[in-house]
Amino acid sequence: MSELFLSVLDMSLTASYVILVVILIRLLLKKAPKVISYALWGVVAFRLVVPFTFESVFSLLPRNRERNPIPQDSIHQQSPQINSGIEVVDSFVGGPLPAQTAGNSVNHLQNYLQIGSYIWVLCMIALLIYSLVSVLLLKKQLKNAQLIEQNIYEAENLKTPFVLGLIRPKIYLPVGLHAEERSYILLHEQTHIKRYDHIIKLVAFLVLSVHWFNPLVWVAFMLMSRDMEFSCDERVLKNLNYDTYIKKSYASSLLSLATDRRILNGSPLAFGEGNVKGRIKNVLNYRKPRFWVLAFSITIMIAVGIGLIANPKIKVIDDLEQITSSKNISSGEEVYFELPEKSAADILRDLANQQFTIKGNQVSDDDQETVEAFGTAFVNLYTGAIAEQKAVSFKNYISNENLLKFTNKMLELEQRQELKGGIGVIFGLENEFKEVEFKRFDGNLYYVSLPFSNRGSGMNFKMLVQAENKALKMVDLYFGNKDGVDTIVTGHPADRKLHGPKLWDDQVWVDGVFEKLEKYESELNS
Repeated sequence: MSELFLSVLDMSLTASYVILVVILIRLLLKKAPKVISYALWGVVAFRLVVPFTFESVFSLLPRNRERNPIPQDSIHQQSPQINSGIEVVDSFVGGPLPAQTAGNSVNHLQNYLQIGSYIWVLCMIALLIYSLVSVLLLKKQLKNAQLIEQNIYEAENLKTPFVLGLIRPKIYLPVGLHAEERSYILLHEQTHIKRYDHIIKLVAFLVLSVHWFNPLVWVAFMLMSRDMEFSCDERVLKNLNYDTYIKKSYASSLLSLATDRRILNGSPLAFGEGNVKGRIKNVLNYRKPRFWVLAFSITIMIAVGIGLIANPKIKVIDDLEQITSSKNISSGEEVYFELPEKSAADILRDLANQQFTIKGNQVSDDDQETVEAFGTAFVNLYTGAIAEQKAVSFKNYISNENLLKFTNKMLELEQRQELKGGIGVIFGLENEFKEVEFKRFDGNLYYVSLPFSNRGSGMNFKMLVQAENKALKMVDLYFGNKDGVDTIVTGHPADRKLHGPKLWDDQVWVDGVFEKLEKYESELNS
């Protein structure tokens, strides 16, 4: 749950920037049809919901922000560092914490994040329950509403019209409306339904419930609702041919509902007509947009939309171009240069973020190179994490929760073994791999034996791999290290055989392994 919460925080941070840009664009397009600004809120919704997108040189997002998302493993690092995603801040305050306080800091960060994720989920659930209860109470009040025609109802206890429902939305009107008022209000509510505004409002509310902690998302929700109403009014006026008398009559129908109104708070399935004063002003000032205004507005909307959806494209050849174009290099001279090397933390992060997919739905002989690359990447990630004393994420390699939990714990204990000098194997980021042994079972299950060494010290890594939605995932693994945690808790290489894909779903096996892990950890601490 903590990693999910970090992902939501990261999306919310990016979306905050997007919200501010959309607010500025709304001011620029003040005289444009409100449907333009209404559509721009879809970009905000995309950024709040979708954690990935394409890259483009036309991106309007800050380059540093997209290059440095909130690291998923920042709370697990052995020597935690400040990593906000903002390089200036990180370089100023981002030194490693003192070694003597690192362990305590890791625990505190983990605890704070865990508590924060629980609060996030509880408040999200509370908001959804409150909204659902509000809708149910409202439906209870409407049980005596009278059906007038088709999906139109009248109720005596209403002060404002609204739409209620999702699949079969119904329009509810106050009793006693004049015929002219009633016709305009019905046009407005029917326009909402034709544009699927009742569904859009619900989706927006669900997104708001996920990002409830971000005040800018609340601002975006309110402004989106305002733009929804304004653009709906303009659509009605357009259908009525912008007649001056009609505009005044339409505004009067809004004014008649402004007194003693009842706002439908907390009910995303039943939204009433808010901001009457602003809507009346917008209706009276509304004119048919000129062609150039409309063309300019649409162009801005498309350009800004693409710019805010796309991530900035990072040019990896910038450093090379800068070096080769330097004035210090004389013509005809032989020049040697080296690009800045990636840090170990960057290499580990790149390995953790790699994803390996196959061509078909099941692993086949044509995927051997991909399977081998998958295995070597995992070995380098695991052994590199031990050597560098860094915590990493194996989520792109393992989906089974029990196996993932075991691998994380095994890494933690072998890192402590390494610090104590209790392992007779040399670990590192770059390993030498020998001939790989492949064996395929049942069409979608691959056995791989991967011998490797580092500075003359080696072992044999074995794994069972299968495809899940075309992505390669390990269902069992084993490091053939006689001093390693894997051997101690799961069996000697002569005894430990890789089993089928259901081994780590066997709770008896899992409980036995974790009992041995707990016992070994106690011995390691003593």
